Amino acid sequence: MKKKRQVRKNGSVHIYRPIDADVVAKIWPLLGTYQHQDWEVPVDRQLLASIVGKAEADAFYDIEDSQLQNIQLRTLLREPLHSKDVKRRNAAIKWVVYDWGNIPPKADGDEDRLFKMCAEFKDYGDEDVKQFVVKHKIDRIASWSKVLAFADSDKYGIFDARVAMSLNALLDEVNFKRKFFMPPSISKPLNEIFGTIREQVNADFEGKKLSYMGYREYTSLLNSAVEQGFAPNVLQAEMQLFAQGRKLGNQYARKHKMTLPYPEEEQGNLQFAS
Repeated sequence: MKKKRQVRKNGSVHIYRPIDADVVAKIWPLLGTYQHQDWEVPVDRQLLASIVGKAEADAFYDIEDSQLQNIQLRTLLREPLHSKDVKRRNAAIKWVVYDWGNIPPKADGDEDRLFKMCAEFKDYGDEDVKQFVVKHKIDRIASWSKVLAFADSDKYGIFDARVAMSLNALLDEVNFKRKFFMPPSISKPLNEIFGTIREQVNADFEGKKLSYMGYREYTSLLNSAVEQGFAPNVLQAEMQLFAQGRKLGNQYARKHKMTLPYPEEEQGNLQFAS
């Protein structure tokens, strides 16, 4: 009986090798826009009001355009996330990650560990952030990248399963062998797609050192897209990648004859799903 080859999950992400600008120029036109997509916000506006104030929260919830609302949200949370008041800062982190981000705590002490990690950002200076990313690599990347992206959306973007799906589907389209780390998703079909991507990467890198791209390469890619005029700023480049995650997930699944992770997308349902 032939022994089944073990698939290495994600490999390391400690080798920083940004994608060349010409590759970004190839994949970005394949991405599509994010017009008409919705970004959900927590129904209970009191949660946000307790952090930014009632007037600011009410004005935010009164914005009808989901895209503009999402952009305004970054402005609202920036100051609390920079607060010297640790309690207020942690309340903002909790809201961004657990309430808005819909990431449930996995165990007792999960929130405290996140707060401790994010304290290493200090004032979000370039060197502090770099040291943090080099140290923590992929550990809780979908959580702390949300904090970074809200604290300074001019420099940093959210990196989660939907973004990873968009990036890796695009790289697959141009036959780029290296891939981005894939955080676990609550979607079983999406996790199955990630497994297929890992199998292909293992095959491509057999006999070589396996290294996935991480947050530093992601930040470099976002800035390259902006510098080349594909997006007006880092925030909207990130939003574009997130918004197309379901479409590109289905596209990849169809191409490789897999179960569609987002069948509702085929019916024109563009409601938010994580």
